[in-house]
Amino acid sequence: QIALNQPNTIVISENVAYKLFGNVDPIDKIINIEIPYGKLNYTVKGVFKNNDSKSHIDANYFISMRNDDIGQWVANQTNWSNNSIFHTYFKLKKETNLATFKSKLPQFLNRYMGEEIKATKINRKLFIQPVQDIYLKSAIGNEISPNGSLTYLYIFGSIASFLLIIACINFMNLATARAAKRAKEVGVRKVVGANSKALVFQFLVESVLLSIIALFLSILFISLLLPSFNNLTQKNIGLFQKPTFIVWMAVISILTGFLSGIYPAIYLTSFKPIQVLKGKLINSISADFIRKGLVAFQFTISTALIVVTIIIWQQMDLLKRQDLGFKKEQKIILPFNNRETANNFEILKNETLKNPNVTSVCAGTSYPGVQLIEDQLFYAEGKTRKENVDIHFARITDDYVETMGYKLLYGRLFSKNKTADSNAIILNETAINKLGYKPETAIGRKVYFEANNTVFTYEIIGIVKDFNYRSLHEPISPYGLLKILDQQPNFFIANIDKTEMAGVLADFSKNWKKVNPETPFEYSFLDVEFQKNYEKEEKTSTIIIYFTLIAILIACLGLYGLASFTAEQRTKEIGIRKVLGASVLNITKLLSKDFLVLVLIAFLIAFPFGYWIMNKWLQDFAFKIPINWKIFAISGMPALNFGP
Repeated sequence: QIALNQPNTIVISENVAYKLFGNVDPIDKIINIEIPYGKLNYTVKGVFKNNDSKSHIDANYFISMRNDDIGQWVANQTNWSNNSIFHTYFKLKKETNLATFKSKLPQFLNRYMGEEIKATKINRKLFIQPVQDIYLKSAIGNEISPNGSLTYLYIFGSIASFLLIIACINFMNLATARAAKRAKEVGVRKVVGANSKALVFQFLVESVLLSIIALFLSILFISLLLPSFNNLTQKNIGLFQKPTFIVWMAVISILTGFLSGIYPAIYLTSFKPIQVLKGKLINSISADFIRKGLVAFQFTISTALIVVTIIIWQQMDLLKRQDLGFKKEQKIILPFNNRETANNFEILKNETLKNPNVTSVCAGTSYPGVQLIEDQLFYAEGKTRKENVDIHFARITDDYVETMGYKLLYGRLFSKNKTADSNAIILNETAINKLGYKPETAIGRKVYFEANNTVFTYEIIGIVKDFNYRSLHEPISPYGLLKILDQQPNFFIANIDKTEMAGVLADFSKNWKKVNPETPFEYSFLDVEFQKNYEKEEKTSTIIIYFTLIAILIACLGLYGLASFTAEQRTKEIGIRKVLGASVLNITKLLSKDFLVLVLIAFLIAFPFGYWIMNKWLQDFAFKIPINWKIFAISGMPALNFGP
C-alpha cells in the first residue's frame, strides 16, 4: 500500500519481473523507462501477481504520479472545471453504508467546486460505481482501456439460446415424424404390460443420451474451432478455465435432452394399442398445430437474424464509404514515444521529404480517430465564461492541414514562421456556429478561455470544413487547431503519393534508424487506425453472420422433419393424385401451401422484431443507414427459398 508513495517508484507485474531479472529479487532494482516525458530511472518497490482474473486496467506496471516526468504538471491541476482527466479509486470499509456515502457527495462537490460551477455553468456531479461494473456497464468517456459491451453479451446469449431452442424444435419434429416407425413398438409394449410412465421414461432417457453424446462431440468441435474464435475476437478464452463451466455444460446438456424429448415421448405414448396394431394412427389437431407453430418459430428467428445481418452489413459498409471530410488513405503515422524522437522531428522531416513519393509531412499531438484529451471552455466576444463552448483541439505543425486533406473555407493557415501565430486558432464550422459567429465574418474575431484566474485570448485566423475527427458513433463537435510552440508532438504524419508502400516503408525505416538509432521503428496507417473504432462492430457482425448461417441450416433441418412427416401422413393421397394424373409440380404446390403460410406468419413476426432490435442498435451511431422496405424484401427471399 505504500510502494508508490515515493517519487520515481514503480510496481511491476510478475511476468515483467521475470523477464528483466529472472529469479533474482527485483525489489529496489533500477529500471530505465522511456516515455513521452523523457527517459527516467524508476526504483522497483513491488511486484504484483499475474493471474487469470480480468481487469479493466490491462497494465504491466504502475508508476508513481509524484515523479520527475509528469509530477509537476499533476501538482498544478487544482482546478476541476478545466480538468477531468483523472480516475479516482478508493476502497470503502466493510461497515460503510453505501447510501450514506453517496448522499454526502453533492455536499463535498459544492464545498470544493461550488463557486466554479456557478461561474461557468458547468454541469458537474460526483458518482461512484463498483470496479467490477466498469468493463461492461460504464458509459463514461475517456476510460483507461476500451470497455466491453453488456448489450452484445445479451445479443450473443439470446442468439445462442434461440439456436438451442431451434435445435430442440427440430428434434421434436424429427422424432414425431418417425412416429409411424415406432408406433408398433409402443403398441406391442403396451399390450405386454408396459405403462405410459415407463415408456415416457424410456424415450426421455434416449433423448438425454443423445444430448450427452452431442455434448462430447461439441467439445471436440469447440476445441478445434476455439483458436479461430480467439483470433477473431482477440481474446484468450480457454475451454476449461473454470470448473463451474463444465458443470453448467453438463446441466444444460441434460436439460436440453429432457426438454426436447418430453413432447415426443408424450406424443408417442399417447397412441392406443389396438389402433396402432391395426395400422391406424390418428394425428390430433392440437399436435399438428404445435408442430407447425414450432416450425413457424424457427422461420421467425431465422428471418430476424437475416434482417439483423443485412442491416449490420450495410451499416459497416457505410462506415467504410462515409466521406469523413479528410483523406485517410495513403497516410503513414510514426509515433514519437519519447522526447528525443519528438525533438528530432525537423531532421526526420527533411530526410523523409527526399523521397519523391512523399508529398508532405507534418506532426501533431493527435490525428483523426484517436482520443483527444485536450479541450478548453472557450467563449466569444461580448460573452462571458458562463456562455462557454467546450472545444477539443490538437496542436500541430505547419503543413498539417494540407497533409490531412482538410478543406479551408475561410481565412488562412498557420505561418511557417515558428514564432508567429502563437495566439492564433483555426476552428471548424461547428465551433464557429456554437460560439455564435457567422463563418463569413468570423476571421479576425477573438475567443477566450480562463484558467488559474488568467484570461487567454486567441484570434480566429481560419475556418475548416467540418470533418469526423472521432468515429461515426458520435456527431461532429467543436474542434480547433493550435500551433505547436514549445509543446511536444506525439505523431509524425506523412502523405504518400503512390500505393506501392514497400519501398517507402523501407526508406522510412532507414531514415528513422539514422535519426533515432536508440528507438525502435514503428508505423501504422491512418485508414487502418481510424477503422479500429469499429473493431467491436466488425467482430460482432462476423459472429452474427456465422450464427445466422447456422440458424438457417438448423431451420432447414427442421423443415425437412416437418416435410417428411407431412409426406408420410399423406402418402395415400399423393398416390391417388398421381394415378389421377397430377404432376410432380402440382403435388409440390399442394404440399408447399402449408409451408408458405408458416413463412408468411414468420415474416409478420420477424420484421417488426428485427426493426425494433436494429433501430435500437443504430442509435449508437450518429451517422447511420435508413431501415427501408428493401431490407425486409431481401431478408424474406432466403426464407421463401428454404421454406416452400
